[in-house]
Amino acid sequence: MEILGVLDADREAVGFMTPTAMKGLLFISNFEKEDPDSPAPDGHGYQREPIKDRIPKIARFYLDSGHMARTTPLTLSIRLADSTQISHFIELFNAEDKHAIRETFGDSCISVVDGQHRYLGLVKANEMDENYNPKVPVLVNFGLTFAEEAQFFDVINSTQRKLPKALIEITKADVIDAGEMTHAQRIRLITTMLARHTDSVWLDQINFTGARDPKRPVTFEGARRSTASMFSKEILERVDARDLNAERIARDFWRLVAEACPDAWNNEPRKITNDDGEVVEADVAYRLKELVGVASLARLGQNVIASALEHDNFDQRFAQLIGKLAAVDWAKIPGNPWMRSQAGFAGQSELYSVLYSWVYSGKHPE
Repeated sequence: MEILGVLDADREAVGFMTPTAMKGLLFISNFEKEDPDSPAPDGHGYQREPIKDRIPKIARFYLDSGHMARTTPLTLSIRLADSTQISHFIELFNAEDKHAIRETFGDSCISVVDGQHRYLGLVKANEMDENYNPKVPVLVNFGLTFAEEAQFFDVINSTQRKLPKALIEITKADVIDAGEMTHAQRIRLITTMLARHTDSVWLDQINFTGARDPKRPVTFEGARRSTASMFSKEILERVDARDLNAERIARDFWRLVAEACPDAWNNEPRKITNDDGEVVEADVAYRLKELVGVASLARLGQNVIASALEHDNFDQRFAQLIGKLAAVDWAKIPGNPWMRSQAGFAGQSELYSVLYSWVYSGKHPE
């Protein structure tokens, strides 16, 4: 372990520690345990207890990842403010004298502000394989009061946002799992072509990052989940056996849906009679391109594909069944029997049942 450079005297520094150096030296201020520097009435710390199940999984990731086991920095608080003490601490730290650090400054001197699970996972990995002992970067902060340290922890953790699932999945499709042709990856690639192919009615309409975008209400993750509903592993096997192209089937499905329901697909205004008895155009909200509509249609799509696969003329039966959707009213208006379901994936089962009953049994929702 070593302090490689001081960024701001008596305030910040950077360095590294190996898992063997961390073990028995780093301290975690847990709420369930006493922290000797805590001003709380019962002396509790400020972090939750580590989730024990995560630690061996993190360790296994580091051991199994090969060149990918590049560790991210741990953020540490060195609970010292006096310049002389800080200088002495750095000397002992660079000398890797763990015993002297604990004896001189106490067991809680080096507090882990961010990265407790990574720290414990790294130590566990070293215990599982003593040859695994990488230099882990550390960001060191001096002179924080206990309250400032706890506030630092709160800021780091409360302002973090979970990476959107849409961004994770498109990255897997384009980068991480590129070249692997698992069922999950095929679903991602089919969805990617729906979003990017110049012949797709979804071109430039799918939100890849998951950030809020009113013009693109369907995220890549929503589209991926819907595509997975349309193309189960068994359906894909049957499509392959007929030497049909799944990506083309997906694009054709949504093109035929758009052609059967042009007003809803294009968000066309409707003519209504206003209070003065005049016929005017008014904007109408439609459910077709909302998640509930997309998810329900995709689920219906699996039935349509399965039915078409039973016929010699796949395309003809495929188009015939989807064409029946022309009778569906997608407008979100009071009293519309077609659109009584909830929004999102929660409402897909009800809307799917309505669509299925109409397409296959001719049963109107009224």
